[in-house]
Amino acid sequence: MNEVLKEELESLLNNFWILKDEKRELYYSIKRHQEQLREFTSKNLGSKLIIHDSFIKLEKIPAYAAINLGINSFKEPTDYSFLCLLLLFLEDKTKGTYFTLSSLIDYVKNTSVALELNNVPDWTLSKYRKSLVRAIDFLVSIGAINLKDESKASFKEDESAEALYSSTGLSNYVMRIFNNEIYSYTEEKDFVKDEWVYQDENKGEVRKYKVYRNLIYTPVTLMKNISENEIDYLKKLRGHLREELMESLGLELEVTKNMAFVYEYESSINKESFPNNKKITDIVLMVNTELLNNIEDKKIILDEYEIGRVSKTFLYDLIIDIKRKKEIYLSKQYKDYTDDVFFKDITDFMEDYSFIKSNNDMYEIYPSIRIFTSKLLKNDTEQLGIWSEEDV
Repeated sequence: MNEVLKEELESLLNNFWILKDEKRELYYSIKRHQEQLREFTSKNLGSKLIIHDSFIKLEKIPAYAAINLGINSFKEPTDYSFLCLLLLFLEDKTKGTYFTLSSLIDYVKNTSVALELNNVPDWTLSKYRKSLVRAIDFLVSIGAINLKDESKASFKEDESAEALYSSTGLSNYVMRIFNNEIYSYTEEKDFVKDEWVYQDENKGEVRKYKVYRNLIYTPVTLMKNISENEIDYLKKLRGHLREELMESLGLELEVTKNMAFVYEYESSINKESFPNNKKITDIVLMVNTELLNNIEDKKIILDEYEIGRVSKTFLYDLIIDIKRKKEIYLSKQYKDYTDDVFFKDITDFMEDYSFIKSNNDMYEIYPSIRIFTSKLLKNDTEQLGIWSEEDV
């Protein structure tokens, strides 16, 4: 695959969609190359490449539900509820239709009552106002609506704030189209499995799709989280996977006994790659190093999947100790954080990148911490390592 196709494939993977009005040249280039691009998106991911008069979208559905696969800017489940209500509100709004924030607020409140939702918003509470603003901001960021005018006071701070928006006519394409009736679905996995409900997930093309989606959509694929058949595919065909990922996306593949991951030695154009230029990544690298030291000193014991478990108190003390002793690496923002806010910010970020996972008052420490430690603080990518020297 040539460099142009690689860049176009990266753009499809790293963006919600490509809007013609915003990126006209890229839109038409992808449209011209759609058949070549489908050689990867359809053959390996089993994903639809949707070509519309106004946008091009690669439908990105994960193989498994995971905490790091949500909308990055969303903080609470309520954000997703409000997003769905906003899409209902916009359903009959054609391109260029204007509407006010106050009309939208009334609709969300009234519809929440009519649908008997668990969380009917009380706009006098800032948590609900902030949640709605995050949902609105997301729709603005992807171009589903445009902000035309707003009062000086934000709705986050003032429940009487007003704003004027217009519809771009694209809101009906934000939500994926399910293949089956979803009213009986009760768990996340029901929605994930919708597209191959009548197929055997452990054989043939579906197994391949799930392996590729795990590698590309998640920071690390842990063997304990995938099926035996997927592990078998990953191990037996890793040579083919390496060639395909390098040829199509310029990505390296590493497979160890208990995990697999893809990465770039060169800096990525994806701002969400790790590590990046955000100060928090330096802090996480130091946390990973301290966790690794504790593992080597047998203070953290690993199970058969090379996963350690520590109490919340243990991890809290470790992270706050870094905050105090490594102050030179902290920005003013992080220096000013309270210990509790600092801990939450760091651990949330680490969960997003599959370094740890919270489980009640315990934390699982994943083998992925060994990949990135403070040895990388000076961008010495030659230090990039894997957990075990034993390859599979």
